[in-house]
Amino acid sequence: MGLFASDTLFWFVLGFIFLILEVATPGVVFVFFGFGSWLVMLLTFIFPISEIFQFLIFIISSVAFLAMLRRHLKTFFYKTKEGGRVDSLSEKMVANNYIGQVVEVIKEIGPDQVGLVEINGTNWNAQSEDVLAVGERAKVVDILGLTVTVEKVKAHKA
Repeated sequence: MGLFASDTLFWFVLGFIFLILEVATPGVVFVFFGFGSWLVMLLTFIFPISEIFQFLIFIISSVAFLAMLRRHLKTFFYKTKEGGRVDSLSEKMVANNYIGQVVEVIKEIGPDQVGLVEINGTNWNAQSEDVLAVGERAKVVDILGLTVTVEKVKAHKA
């Protein structure tokens, strides 16, 4: 590891880079490689370990952290204000802005039929347990990826 004064410093910097990548990308994946890097950093600080074993510990620990903790961290970090779950920080921002919004159906939606709604001038795939015809109004109740879940807007009695 010629660029760095020590293996410990290398693994610290690598872990930090993974954490920056996590913030910049969706999906809660890079953080576990950051954890794996920092585990190896701690071990190289305490014990002299060959570079091959460092790399093996990094790979095994990163995959183990990913397998054990990803679902829990996604649920913890990426919840909408209504309690639904989304897959990324950018999705969380979109979900918090759009959930609860009343939208117009532009392609029929049914229980087994994905349709389209217009949200702020953009067409979104939409699904619903209700049958919604073109021109009807619907309320966004959830969002996952590029598909929103909507429900029929209940008529207010005057």
